[in-house]
Amino acid sequence: MFYKSFHLLEFLRFYKVNSLNVIRNASTGKTLLKVNKYDVQSAYGVPNNKKSSRIKQPGYFYVCDPVSADTIAYHLCENWKDGYVFEVNPGPGVLSKALLKAGVPRLRVFEKNEVFLPELKEFSKLHSNFEIIEEDLLFLPSLEARTFDDDSITYLEAFFKDVPNLSWEEGAPFRIFSIISSQKSIRFLRFLLAVLPSRSSIFFYGRCELFLLLSHSEYLYLIAEPKENFAIYRWSTVLYRLFFEITILNKFTPDIFSPSPSGRGKKKKEENNFYLVKFMPRADLFSSRVNENKLRDFYFFIRHHLVKRTGLVIPTLEGWVPSCGPRLIKEGMNVFTRFGDLSPEQLLVLFNQFSSWPEYEESIFHASLRKFYGRASLPYDDDENS
Repeated sequence: MFYKSFHLLEFLRFYKVNSLNVIRNASTGKTLLKVNKYDVQSAYGVPNNKKSSRIKQPGYFYVCDPVSADTIAYHLCENWKDGYVFEVNPGPGVLSKALLKAGVPRLRVFEKNEVFLPELKEFSKLHSNFEIIEEDLLFLPSLEARTFDDDSITYLEAFFKDVPNLSWEEGAPFRIFSIISSQKSIRFLRFLLAVLPSRSSIFFYGRCELFLLLSHSEYLYLIAEPKENFAIYRWSTVLYRLFFEITILNKFTPDIFSPSPSGRGKKKKEENNFYLVKFMPRADLFSSRVNENKLRDFYFFIRHHLVKRTGLVIPTLEGWVPSCGPRLIKEGMNVFTRFGDLSPEQLLVLFNQFSSWPEYEESIFHASLRKFYGRASLPYDDDENS
């Protein structure tokens, strides 16, 4: 079992008052936020300041409703007879207990908030297949290259200790559960999109399965279509759909209502929903999906051209390969076709065609590609949905 202590600037205590959960700042005692009892709870407060238009993002969320925890645990344990389940930021361990009750073979949780650690440690004494790592896996983008003080082991090696390294064809060595809502968690998800083409970081161990509880806004990016949802169609939308087999498992609707405009009824706040989604990396990702396995090139191609979805395809690609327009017109393009008009599959076909041209290897596209990957760190979250 691996433990490491970290100093926190601020701790929070949680109180139950009637049917409400009241989050208080431990240092000031002031109430920060009141929310109805619900399946997902913020671990940090949101300042209630009407004078300010800026709202502080919560540090992270955790599952607190036992019924919802049982539902999530069922999906995480379904057809999972061996291997690890990693739970990110379990909080007081409501989902952890549901997972163990459901028969999870091995459970490793990542929690660095010292408010929750004593209870989790007591609980771990009762279960030999339950272990705690006192860190936040969502910080992996900045942690994985670092080593501990004695340089004996990296954070990545510590996080994934005893996890088997499987070939891509062998399947999933572990499953991860996390709630994706805060900026930090969204950056973590963008990081996974960036490292998947090189099979590095968590994908070094194999085709791991992600069970993510997405906020409503992130879910909209996931399901966006170019024609129907052009305004929220993103490069991340394209990579989600092309890199992963996606299964929407469940929707969790909070018991929060607001009066309708007529005042005659109550209207659910759709934006407060969370969606449990399974992401399984595609089995053919490193074999036949992208031309000659140029996945890193493809990642840059999508990132570069979909940040501005209004960019015109033919003029842009002629900037990379002069006079290529007639070839694209033969494939059904016109001079007004925008990158944001193309579906993920159409963009894949476009890249496979572009990267098969004899001029491709010597084009200035590769100069931009080298510059992009030559950065000290990739800009994981420099798009509008972060």
